[in-house]
Amino acid sequence: MAADGILITLEALVVPRAANPTALDEAPAALRRIGWIGRPLVIVGTHVADRQLPLDDDEREAWVRGTLGAGAFALVPFEAPMPERGTDGAGRAGEQWRSLRDANDATWLVTDTATHVGPARKAGLKVIVIGPSDPDPGVQRPDYQARDLRDAIGHLLAVDVFAAPR
Repeated sequence: MAADGILITLEALVVPRAANPTALDEAPAALRRIGWIGRPLVIVGTHVADRQLPLDDDEREAWVRGTLGAGAFALVPFEAPMPERGTDGAGRAGEQWRSLRDANDATWLVTDTATHVGPARKAGLKVIVIGPSDPDPGVQRPDYQARDLRDAIGHLLAVDVFAAPR
C-alpha cells in the first residue's frame, strides 16, 4: 500500500516577502521528515512570492529543485483557487482541491494561506496553516494552526505516532 500524499505549498517552504524567493533553512529537513510518514508533494503554481516562475514545466521544476535542493519530493502543478467569501466560488474551489487530493491520494495540506482552509477541508483534506491565525476565519478553521514550518511538521509527526493502528 502506497503512503498517503502530504501536500505542501511552495510558499510555505520559502522565505515570505523576500525579493528573490529562497528556501527556508528548515525546508529540506521538513521535506525529509514528511517522507518518514508519507509522500511529500510540493504544490507549485505559476508564481511564488510575487515572482513569475518559468512557464515550461521542466524549467519550473529545475527552478524549484534548485531553490529547495535535491530531495525525495514530487512537484505537483496546481494553481490554488482563491474563492471569494460569500460566493459559489467556494464550491468550485473545493472541487479543484478534491481533484488534487484524489489524483495524489493526499490526506493533509500544509499551507501558509488561510483562504485555502475552507475549500481544502471541503475537499476532505486535513489542513495545517502556518503563521498567525486568521482574525476572520469564516466557517472553516484549520485542523492545526502552526507557528512555523517546524511546528507544522512536528504536528504531522505527532499525529502519525499517536494515530490508531491501521
